[in-house]
Amino acid sequence: MIPRSPILPAKLQKLIRAMKSSRFPYTLSFIIVGLLSTLWFLIRVIPKPSRAAYPCMQATAPFMSAFVLWLISLGGGLLAVKRSLNAFKNAKYLSGLFFFLLSMGAWGLFHTLYSEKGMARERLQSGQFPPNEPIGSAQGIFPGRVVWMWDENATNENCSNTSNGNGIIDDGDDAWFMDHNNNYDAIDSMLGKSMRALTGASNLPLAWEALFTYFNTVNDGDARSYRENEKIFIKVNATSLHGEPGIRYYNDLSRNDDTDVNGFAAETNPYLVLAVLRQLVEEAGIPENMIYVGDPARNIYKEFYDLWHADFPEINYLGNELLHPELDVEALGRTPVAVSEGKLVFWSDEGEVMQSAIDDELFSIFEEMDYLINIPTLKAHSTAGITLAAKNHFGSFTRQWAMHLHTGLFDGVDDPQRLGYGLYRVQTDIMMHKLLSGKNLLILVDGLYPGEDALGVPEKWNMPPFENNWCSSIFASSDPVAIESVCHDFLRTEYNEQTIAESRPNWPGVDDYLHQAASSDNWPDGIIYDPEDDGIIITSLGVHEHWNDSLHKEYTRNLGTGNGIDLVKVHQINTVINNLNPKDFIVVYPNPTHYNVFLRNDSDHSLDFKLFDNNGNMHLSGDLKARQERTLDLRKLPMDMYYLNVSTNNRSYVKKLIILK
Repeated sequence: MIPRSPILPAKLQKLIRAMKSSRFPYTLSFIIVGLLSTLWFLIRVIPKPSRAAYPCMQATAPFMSAFVLWLISLGGGLLAVKRSLNAFKNAKYLSGLFFFLLSMGAWGLFHTLYSEKGMARERLQSGQFPPNEPIGSAQGIFPGRVVWMWDENATNENCSNTSNGNGIIDDGDDAWFMDHNNNYDAIDSMLGKSMRALTGASNLPLAWEALFTYFNTVNDGDARSYRENEKIFIKVNATSLHGEPGIRYYNDLSRNDDTDVNGFAAETNPYLVLAVLRQLVEEAGIPENMIYVGDPARNIYKEFYDLWHADFPEINYLGNELLHPELDVEALGRTPVAVSEGKLVFWSDEGEVMQSAIDDELFSIFEEMDYLINIPTLKAHSTAGITLAAKNHFGSFTRQWAMHLHTGLFDGVDDPQRLGYGLYRVQTDIMMHKLLSGKNLLILVDGLYPGEDALGVPEKWNMPPFENNWCSSIFASSDPVAIESVCHDFLRTEYNEQTIAESRPNWPGVDDYLHQAASSDNWPDGIIYDPEDDGIIITSLGVHEHWNDSLHKEYTRNLGTGNGIDLVKVHQINTVINNLNPKDFIVVYPNPTHYNVFLRNDSDHSLDFKLFDNNGNMHLSGDLKARQERTLDLRKLPMDMYYLNVSTNNRSYVKKLIILK
């Protein structure tokens, strides 16, 4: 849900695209683009220096600075060589040696920074995650909002993830995905509360309407909700269903209970998906036949299909027989996937890092869908450090395994040079693509039974507040960068050197793709993320930030110190009022406003409110009952900043409110 508008000069975009398509020599491309960028910057900024802050100038500046440094290193190297030769010629050997070493240093800088394989590897960093330093522009109805809902009653504390080993799922097994280990009513309630907290709506139909309206307003400029015949695709994580029948699955797609072949691997929880389906159909009023569910590079296990199909038989459950020709997916009730016509993804590293990945096809559902709900599992990962919504799209490409994309991850085990910051990251390309993350209606991370690796069996968590119990959490957001940043904080806290030898989520560079998705200032030298190859460059997809500490879990919007992430801990909203600040349950929107403002009380307690101006004069006052929303008419008030004081049980909260005319 990011506005897609070009921020580079049109002629420069055209030149870059032409060079990319013709595989222009890297050095010559660099010189031409650098020279034109420098001229453009000087022509625009010298007459009016304030233009340096314009988005187009911010996008051009990296090309210019790289070119200037290239000239300095090249010129300095040539000058040092000349002086070294003259010194040796005149028998000034010490001076000659000095200039020789100086020339070698200049040439080394030149080669390191701007050779074809440079890619700014000199910026390798130490793996520190500084707190509360937001990067990028927050997105969402409430910018930067990520909601976290935790309910230990949603999962079974006694779940053992053990199997009787007879090859089938039956009463002798105790797997995380089985009915007795999931409290569906609790999970459905968790989702409902999360949706209301994310959108600021007082009930679920309004919450879904607000989400659709926000999406269409941002993408099309049309403030409308869902429209008839629009398709919704729910992308789940179903990594383990691959290989030949009889190993992980059988011909009817039922699951093998052999834990040695990843039979109980952590994947998208079927009961969370069931809750999403129920709310889409029963609360949002979406026709079943307009909803598609699956992981198109894989198939859906029979156990999950049977659960969903029993309640919603008209929904399209995807099946893949392109990679599994031995299966008759239609006979199993699945909707067969198809492949797009032609290449749709053009990787921005152009084969430099991912040498077997220049471009890719997608499954046709990504062209057909109007909205995407991405439901990955909260997991660490052996070659990416973490795997969330961005990497969940590895199942969106038509090549089996998507192994051609793995070299674009950070892969600190097999390729230590991929550690650190300022390197090409394939997740950033995925997040930039208009047919993938560009259609995000909702990102919903399943943290009910998380895992320590892509195919790892779920394990209990030790960090507070879980204390050796299941994580039992879900996370939701409209900001694709913010939600992955929050989930990374959870993963790097839980999976540290005490629980995983490699401490993957803590390795330097794990969040490099989030730095780059948040701001084009962090793109690697020589890389322009343009995965559609259309010249539309997006400078920020959302906001990235790390929390202050793992106990308080607060970001700058929670602390009131910046415009970063707003983590709403939904499970704390209904705690005892004496322990709760009104800021945790009062919702005020829109802000700034022109005429009216909506005031909503998400707690189970009444509150009082008063509106003051800068001089302390009170203009409005009243009370708001529990779970109530009301409209404040501000049309008679002049444009200015006001202060809304909300109080309950001797605790108060003051929120700034801006009125524009």
